[in-house]
Amino acid sequence: MTGVFLFLTLRSVWNRARHRLRRLRQPRYVIGLGVGLVYLYWFIVRQQLRAGRRPFDLLTDPELVPIVPAILVLGALGLWLVAAVAWVWPSSEPPIRFTPAEVHFFYPAPVARRQLLHYKLLRSQLGVVFGVLVASLFSGALLAGHAAVPVGFFLLFSTLRLYLIGVGFTRASLSAGVRSAPWRAWIPAAIVAAISLVILGSFARMLPSLWSLPAGQGFRLVVETGREGPLAAALRPFQALIVPVLAHGTGQLWQSAWPAFVLLLVNYWWVLQSDVTLETAAATSERQQASGQRRAPAPAARRAPFALGPRGRPEAAIAWKNLIQVGRYASPRTAIRVLLPLVILAFVASGAEKGAGAAPLLGALAAFLTLLGPYMVRNDLRLDMTRLGVLKTWPVRGSTLFLGEVLAPVALLTSIVWGTLAVTLALSAGLAELTIAERLSLAALAALVAPAIILAQLVIQNGAVILFPGWIPTGPTRPRGIEAMGQQMLMFAGTLLLLAIGVLPAGAVAAVLGFVLYQLAGIPGLVPAGALFSAALIAESALVIALLGSVLERTDPAAVETGEN
Repeated sequence: MTGVFLFLTLRSVWNRARHRLRRLRQPRYVIGLGVGLVYLYWFIVRQQLRAGRRPFDLLTDPELVPIVPAILVLGALGLWLVAAVAWVWPSSEPPIRFTPAEVHFFYPAPVARRQLLHYKLLRSQLGVVFGVLVASLFSGALLAGHAAVPVGFFLLFSTLRLYLIGVGFTRASLSAGVRSAPWRAWIPAAIVAAISLVILGSFARMLPSLWSLPAGQGFRLVVETGREGPLAAALRPFQALIVPVLAHGTGQLWQSAWPAFVLLLVNYWWVLQSDVTLETAAATSERQQASGQRRAPAPAARRAPFALGPRGRPEAAIAWKNLIQVGRYASPRTAIRVLLPLVILAFVASGAEKGAGAAPLLGALAAFLTLLGPYMVRNDLRLDMTRLGVLKTWPVRGSTLFLGEVLAPVALLTSIVWGTLAVTLALSAGLAELTIAERLSLAALAALVAPAIILAQLVIQNGAVILFPGWIPTGPTRPRGIEAMGQQMLMFAGTLLLLAIGVLPAGAVAAVLGFVLYQLAGIPGLVPAGALFSAALIAESALVIALLGSVLERTDPAAVETGEN
């Protein structure tokens, strides 16, 4: 069966490549391919060829050699954190996902479950190999001939991928019952728990010193402690996965790669020994098929964001629907994972020097979410345009449908940005150069401006889906490849250009008021100017929504391009 699975994998890769070559007959993909190739050459290959004339190596540069121990210690701590969190907060995704075709053809076939698991594990490594090659190209290691970077990253990410699969299988085995779980299922959990106790105990002993020392000295204390003693011993398995990436020369690479390769084989063996979930699913599928009782999976019930009344605005109902869709990639548990550490940091470091240092970083995060969040949150027309034929049957106007579609991502991104700004404000108490009134004014200014900028970008993005339905990918997936990357770069540049054009009138009106009030009241005087800017930009967005609504009513559902699976 190994030859059959290899043939299937190679044919899948070839068919995908042939599909992408065929779509180059369409002008939008040819233009996107040209833009993507120009970008890769001008900003990556050209720069790396120039840098290749000036040899540079992390391990031989005298100014950067001292930071290698810090990379090893901090990288190992990061890997330990991922390994521990995988047990405490497991992913909601299944460890291994089978496509409907694989379930339909492979499960009833005379194929051993172990062979099927081998096939899925090896198939998953294709993505790791491709990602490593892309990262090596962008980092310059591929053109410079540094074999340690692609080999080291392959060992690192392959081991991490297998570990997460093993955690998923083992947790499924343990959830079946303490007595029914095999004894070997407890070994990985016991190893991770023992390592975590050593690491947490070492940090507990260092905590008084870390709290009293400045940030730089505390950082050096963590690095020095991580190079010797119990903490170093606990971090050694994780450091073994990082060392090959930093190897210098072929000899040092092979010398440092064998411990990482051993860890890769151990995790592979662990996954093969803990495939209880796969065996159970296969046996259940076979029994249901034999008895004719196979039924479709029950739909996942997601909690509604708010109670929807029998009467009200259609926009609220559409936004209610799109907010429920957020549960596909986010949940209250996800929000707790992200926001809880920030809130704890705010309360612990509020008023301290450490908190003042973290405030600008969180402020930058709020700005990042404001500017790039609309490209990541897509529960609007970019997701629903594939169902345009159904949307046109609703008794609502085009402008009403458009507004309802953008309200959900606006509300979601605005709430996240406001939460980040609140934590930033709490951490900024240690900034002595700003008074309380000035800090409150800056936070209020950002809170007023952010929703308008988010709304304007979402109107542009959703408007592009209506005006250029063949250029913007829709649905839950997106096209991939250099041509798709170039196409998305063109749309990103066009969005920024239109946003700048839209901001100019609102900014010009608010700048005059802001200049006068700043001379009279200082920073607090900028808040009314921010409110005026936001109101003007929202008015522009409302006008564009009204115009695009009529275009949406005339859009042909057949012109919409679905995403690539």
